[in-house]
Amino acid sequence: MTWVSLALTLLQIVNKIMSWANARELISQGYDKAIAEVSQSILAKTAAGKAILEKVNRMSDEEVDAALRGLEPK
Repeated sequence: MTWVSLALTLLQIVNKIMSWANARELISQGYDKAIAEVSQSILAKTAAGKAILEKVNRMSDEEVDAALRGLEPK
């Protein structure tokens, strides 16, 4: 094996390792993005839930009962 073919083989190995590392980085970024999207969704639902809870807490018992009766299927 000549020095040139050895160098070429080493460069091919390095190229494959770099390609693998790049793919892993892209996969990791995809996971990070998915986690961020789910977290954002949870925060939006939590904010909406908090607003609903505050509204219900301001209502009297009679108002809560009436609102719940309005949710019953007809």
